[in-house]
Amino acid sequence: MKITPVEITNKDFKRTMRGYSTDEVDEFLDEIVEDFEALYRENASLKEKIEGFNEKIEYYANLEKTLQSTLVLAQNTADATKNQAEREAEHILENAQVKAQAIIENTNKDNENLKREYEKYRMEFSNFKMRVLNFMESQMSSFTSASEEIERGTLGTSSLKVAGLSPQESLLEQNSSREKTVYGDDGFNEEEVEIKG
Repeated sequence: MKITPVEITNKDFKRTMRGYSTDEVDEFLDEIVEDFEALYRENASLKEKIEGFNEKIEYYANLEKTLQSTLVLAQNTADATKNQAEREAEHILENAQVKAQAIIENTNKDNENLKREYEKYRMEFSNFKMRVLNFMESQMSSFTSASEEIERGTLGTSSLKVAGLSPQESLLEQNSSREKTVYGDDGFNEEEVEIKG
């Protein structure tokens, strides 16, 4: 049972013959009432503060729960984002590897084609070079032969030999041809006939 300051103030004691001095008891009770009132007010104030603190504790507890939920959600989101980023990175890497492999294969094919084309042109050039060299050698040989014939005074005899004629037969043929030109097929000199006529 709680005692209030008012109850202490209004408390009446029975009087006996040998009792305490009423004045002293009243004075002491007045002091007790003052102290008790102060303690009572302090107690009430402390209770209000405790209620305020309890409200704040409850607020902070709710805030803590909210923060924990937010942190858990943020952690889950971060984990999900990380996993998604890792999957996307793997996917991008796989695509890049496939594309790189395709580029390498295409480059190798192009390289092989270029090598074949280069080899083809090299062979064609080599053949052309051989033909040109052979032609030049034959021309140099002909030039050397002609030069030697000129120096010996036998120019044209090598071609006669190829035709199967001797230089003497060639001279006879040249004279016969000249006579046909001057005298005609019938043996008359055409210039003389025109003059006489």
